[in-house]
Amino acid sequence: MTASPEITKHFNRSNAVALILAGGEGRRMGGNKPFREVAGKTLLARVIETAFAQCDHVMISSNEDAAIFAEYGLPVVGDQPKAGQGPLGGILGGLGALPDETDWLVTFPVDCPIVPSDMVAQLLDAAQNADVKAAFASHADRDHYLSSIWHRDGAAIIARQLCDDNRRVGAALREMNAVRVTFADLAGKIAPFTNVNAPEDLSALNKMLLGFVGSQNH
Repeated sequence: MTASPEITKHFNRSNAVALILAGGEGRRMGGNKPFREVAGKTLLARVIETAFAQCDHVMISSNEDAAIFAEYGLPVVGDQPKAGQGPLGGILGGLGALPDETDWLVTFPVDCPIVPSDMVAQLLDAAQNADVKAAFASHADRDHYLSSIWHRDGAAIIARQLCDDNRRVGAALREMNAVRVTFADLAGKIAPFTNVNAPEDLSALNKMLLGFVGSQNH
């Protein structure tokens, strides 16, 4: 389905908890990906701001010592059932850490700092309208499985899949009949879902952000 601009008017920010996926090794980046800086802020700080703009509660998914994230004052959730399960392990850990009053978990990859300002509202609306347990973003003919929303009831499906040593996020989404939500570019804005996986990606995004801020000041 295509995202609708009207949905955010009725969106309740407390209906979903944000989980920042910061647990990857970042080998192509040379390690330490969450703390690499772009336009004066770390990737992690940028994604935290992005998540808080759409959700009241934010958690960080990582198997590192929680002390390295202490300055952000956010809960740090490890993978389930054990470390080394890839993003699905992080998502399962996040679902297990949801407060009792919240059924939905929305994921923000730390290497994807630019997302639509209504992404959470659109994903939640799509999943609820289709009566399914997940929805994911798509843009410019490319699916972004980790920019997605998951119902707590999907935890059993993910756990079973990981037990079978199947770590593919797309497979879990298909099992849940997840809805694809297509987001369009907005005029005058940086294209959403730009991934930062290598130093050259970081440099390119840095130039885009600095150029965008400069153009806004003229």
